[in-house]
Order: sequence, then structure tokens, then C-alpha cells
Amino acid sequence: MKHLILLLLAILSHGVFAQVSVSWKSKTVLEVPESVKMYAEGNCLFVSNIAGKPSDKDGNGYISKLTLKGEVIDLKWVEGLDAPKGMAIKDGVLYVSNITELVMIDIASARILKRIPQPESNFLNDVTITHLGDVLVSDSGTSTIFILNEDKLDVWLKKEEFGRVNGLFAEDDYVLLGTASSIVKIDVATKKFSTFLETGGQPDGIEADGEGGYYYSFWRGELFHFVPGQEPRQLLNTSKDDVQSADIGYNPVTKEILVPTFFSNQVVAYTMD
Repeated sequence: MKHLILLLLAILSHGVFAQVSVSWKSKTVLEVPESVKMYAEGNCLFVSNIAGKPSDKDGNGYISKLTLKGEVIDLKWVEGLDAPKGMAIKDGVLYVSNITELVMIDIASARILKRIPQPESNFLNDVTITHLGDVLVSDSGTSTIFILNEDKLDVWLKKEEFGRVNGLFAEDDYVLLGTASSIVKIDVATKKFSTFLETGGQPDGIEADGEGGYYYSFWRGELFHFVPGQEPRQLLNTSKDDVQSADIGYNPVTKEILVPTFFSNQVVAYTMD
């Protein structure tokens, strides 16, 4: 019993909770991985690597291609980016935010198709695609969501009261947005919004679990599960170990939560116990 108590205290002191188990870890060859996106058609994962500072336009950023078990297929699958972050996929094209531009990559050829600049943006972050097929991009620096309109990024919604916006997740006819201290639910047609969940922090990544619940992460190293009508449950806290949890991904087949660890330079997959 004494050994069990000491073990539990050790686990809690490191901020790791027993609600998740590690499925796999990628090798620590990534360089500041910020976002993970599963590509079901290609049976692979895409990982955005900042490879420097999150706001530096240094040309060092790149996208990695991994297997669904985290093995590196092509470390620098697409290069020539600055500090790539959120990603979304539509019709064989990977859309990637890149500080003040949206980059479109043809997945089949691993070739950059277009760069869509938004000079009024400051820190483009997450990307999602609505049920109508519209591409939305959050700008943490200006409390704005932009929409891709042909070869332009136009303002879709701007609310200073949101503060520093980040995580985006489109589902049915609405979009969930991580604000400075909550997740808000935005009707795509009317753009009317309401508080979905008071989080007390800024959600970096938001993903549905396919069963009516949601996962969301705090960059500092926290992962939560939320079922509407219930209190959020913290699944993971690696902040004391200085291991981050940035823009999470999700594999609905294996039910693995894919966590990019930022400065720890790997992706870790967890399943909920």
C-alpha cells in the first residue's frame, strides 16, 4: 500500500493523470511541431513544424508526413514555409496557416499551389472547413476569423471581446472557436454566437470524439474531455515537465488523441482509459 501511495504521489507531482494511456510516440526528430492532421485517404498524418520561433518569417518551417503510428515517412515533405501552424484538408489540398498567409499544398504532388496573403493579419493560427466547404482561418493577433474567397482572405467575423482566438473546429452548421477563456459556438449562416463552454484558458486544439463529446488542449500542456451537460475532465497535464500540447489531432478509427508537444519535438498519441 505504501508503494502504491508513493507511486500515485509521484504521478500527480509530475502533473500526469491516469485518464489516458500512451499508444505511441514519434521520434524526437520533429522541430517545434504545432499541429497534427490525419489524412484518412492517404492513411497518414501531416505535422506542421515551426522549426524556429512562432512569429519569425525565416523560411525554415515545413510539413512532415508520418504513418498513422507516428513513423516518419518524409520528415520534410513540403519545405519553404515560415512558421506553419493549423491545417485542414479539402479535395486533396492541404491548407496551412503561415503567420500572415494561407498556403495551399497539393497532397498528391507535395507541391505548393498558392500562397494567399492577408497583410492585415498578425498571427494566423488554426484552420477549419465548414459544412459549406468554406475555409476559415483564425488570427490570434487581431481577434478575427478570415474566410478564403477565391484568392483573398476576407474578414468573416471579428470580435475584440474574444481576445486572442485560436482553435477552430467546424461541425454540422456551426463552428467552435477557442477564445481567450472559452469556447464559443458560431452559427455559420447567421454568425450569431454563444458561449459553448467556459474553459478558464485558451483552447489551442479542438476535436470531436465522434460520440457527442470533445477534446480540447491548452498549449501549456493540458488536455481535456468535455461532454455537453457535464463538467470537463482533465485527461493530461504535462506542464510541470515543460511538455506542451498544441493543436491536437484525432484518429476516429483508433480513437487516438494526437498531441504535438511543441518544444519537445515529437507527437504523442493517447487513448482515453
